[in-house]
Amino acid sequence: MNPSERGAALVLALLTLMALMGLALLLSDLVAMRQRQVNAYQQNLGGQFAVRGALDLAMARLQSGETSLAPYQSSRFELEEPASRPVRVQVSRQADAVLSIGGRVLDPDEAAAVDVDSVGIDRLGSPVREYRRLEVYLVESESPARYPFAAVRLLAVVGRLDATNVVCLGVRYDRGYFR
Repeated sequence: MNPSERGAALVLALLTLMALMGLALLLSDLVAMRQRQVNAYQQNLGGQFAVRGALDLAMARLQSGETSLAPYQSSRFELEEPASRPVRVQVSRQADAVLSIGGRVLDPDEAAAVDVDSVGIDRLGSPVREYRRLEVYLVESESPARYPFAAVRLLAVVGRLDATNVVCLGVRYDRGYFR
């Protein structure tokens, strides 16, 4: 290279480095943003596991009879594990529903007209109930917001057919900042 071309080559190399530096800074910002998203997702997943564990505990209490509620009553408790995220739970009993053998939920007028204690015999000779009473419970468990994590709330509908059959009928998770 001629001594007169060295200055032009140096200027060209500096311009190339400046263009690449901007791209490198943009890529590093994107990587840092993605890492923050991954960390926030993992922390939210921990909150989701905490409220799901509270739902499992509420279902176990319903099954064991530790939580026994009349229609339109509610009960509250908190998880006692201080090492994990604090979780508050409210269990509310709703009006009972009556189910037909086909799985249809009867409206209140139809439910008043049927006998839920009657037992029939199916074609195999086994006793079967045509109608079943289902106790309906709403379970709300919430792990409150702690900086830098948002609150996680679980809303679930739990059904109880008898002392041994407690099932979760539906679950919804919400994330954010609640009252």
